[in-house]
Amino acid sequence: DPVDNDQAESHSLSSTFVVDVFTDRIVAEYTGRQQFATDNYEIVRLLCIFYNAKCLYESNKKGIFAYFQMQQCTHLLATTPDYLREKQLVKYSAFGSNAYGVNANNAINNYANGLIRDWLNKKQTVTVKEDGEDVVREVPNLYFIKSKALLEELVGFDAFRNFDRVRALGMAMLYREERMILTGGNPALDANRRASKSYLGNDDFFSRNYGN
Repeated sequence: DPVDNDQAESHSLSSTFVVDVFTDRIVAEYTGRQQFATDNYEIVRLLCIFYNAKCLYESNKKGIFAYFQMQQCTHLLATTPDYLREKQLVKYSAFGSNAYGVNANNAINNYANGLIRDWLNKKQTVTVKEDGEDVVREVPNLYFIKSKALLEELVGFDAFRNFDRVRALGMAMLYREERMILTGGNPALDANRRASKSYLGNDDFFSRNYGN
């Protein structure tokens, strides 16, 4: 959810969350406001490179596409999820810059809010120590959030004020949902299957001659 102008009069912040779809946890956040919009874009670009990530952004903000294009890094931008077009939530053509990001209108934001709620309540199985013994517990994703500011925005959220972190998390959830749809709800298992199939060590020659 990048700020797209320099020294704007509004108090909007550039906010970006990186979600690891293998662990289903937030692994990085940048929320702030640099003097120049391009400095905000550069932070997003570096996050994408460092985490091998793609950025689904609010395409209402035109500056980020131009910046990534100038840096020859449009491959780091996520295309508009097909499922949003199938749900008729996105109706504009997939051409040029319109092929990337999502226009964050009320319908999109409301849908993203539902995805945030579902993700916060989704439980993960963890093993914890209790009285010296390993005990298996189911813990909602909510309890793994380490950003106090995000938690405060989630608690105080309403539809009438500006919540930059919630909107940025909504974009991340929209892209996460596409990964879930494409991988049958298990990105880690799908990645292992693809890696196993393409790994040269699993070539038939080695399988026949060297066993496991």
